[in-house]
Amino acid sequence: MSKIDTSRDDLALGRTIRSSPGIGSVAQVVQHAPLLCRRLASDGPGLVLVEKGRKIIRSDDVELTASVGQVVLVPDGCDFDVINEPAADGPYRAVALNFAPALFQELRTGCAPALRRIEVLADPPAAFRQACDVAVQAIAGHQVLPGVVAAARVREILLWLDGFGYRLELRGGDDLVARLRRMLVAEPARSWRAAPVAASIGMSEPSLRRHLAARGTSFTDVLVDVRMTAALYLLQSTDQAITQIALAVGYDSASRFSVRFRSRFGFAPSEIRGHHREFERNGTKYELDGAAPMMAG
Repeated sequence: MSKIDTSRDDLALGRTIRSSPGIGSVAQVVQHAPLLCRRLASDGPGLVLVEKGRKIIRSDDVELTASVGQVVLVPDGCDFDVINEPAADGPYRAVALNFAPALFQELRTGCAPALRRIEVLADPPAAFRQACDVAVQAIAGHQVLPGVVAAARVREILLWLDGFGYRLELRGGDDLVARLRRMLVAEPARSWRAAPVAASIGMSEPSLRRHLAARGTSFTDVLVDVRMTAALYLLQSTDQAITQIALAVGYDSASRFSVRFRSRFGFAPSEIRGHHREFERNGTKYELDGAAPMMAG
C-alpha cells in the first residue's frame, strides 16, 4: 500500500498551505467535528486524498463518500455540500492538491470528456498514489527542483486522470462569476470595489451588477462567499489564530468576521478545530479560542 493510505508525516507538510507559482498548492486539511458545509464552490480544479475519517459530498442530488486511501476529484466551478467526518480515534485528515491555471496551458490530453461533477476514485492504483506523493513533494518544495520539472510532476497527475477517463480543465472565460471569483480569491484581503473590478473585466459597474443579478447574486455576495470559503480553508489547514485569519480575508475586526462566518456556515470558526467553549455576558455569547474573546453572534 502507498503511504497515502495512512499518514503524510514523511511529506512534512506541517500546518501551512504550501504553494508554487504557476503549478499549484497543497495543504493538509484537519477537521475535528463533522460539520456540514453548504454551498461550497470550487474556484479551480483539484483533488483530495483522504487519510483518516471519511468525506461525504452532496452535489446534484447525488451523495458520494470517500474513505481512507480514496481520492476525490473536484472540477472547476462545482457547487457542493460536504461533511468531513472524523475517525473514531482522531480528526478527519486529508491532503488537498489544487492545480494552478497555468498548468493547463499546452496540456495535451486524450479524448476523455471534461469532468463536470465531483467523482471519487474508490480504488486508485498504487502507481497513481505514488505519483500523487511525488506531486505533493514537488509543490511543498522539500527538494530544489527547476520549475519545469516540478510542473511536469504535478501535470503527470492530470495525465493519469485523463487515462482514467476524467479530464480536469478550467471553466471557460465567458463565465462571469467564475472570472470574478478567480480574481477575488487571489487576494481575499484586498479592499475590492465593484467599479474597478468591472473595468478590469471590460464592463461598466452597472453592467456587472445586472449580469450578477441575473445569476441571482451580487458583487458583495460573491466577495463575502470567496472570503468565507478562504477562511474555512485556513481554519482547516493552518494553526493561525482566528484574529490572523480574519485579517487574511479582509476583516479588521475578529468579532465581525466570526459573526459573518457563522452567518455563512451556521457554526463558529473555532468549531472547525474542535473548540466549542462559550461564556455569556449580558445576553451576548462569546467564543473562547485562546486569544481575546470574540462575539459568536
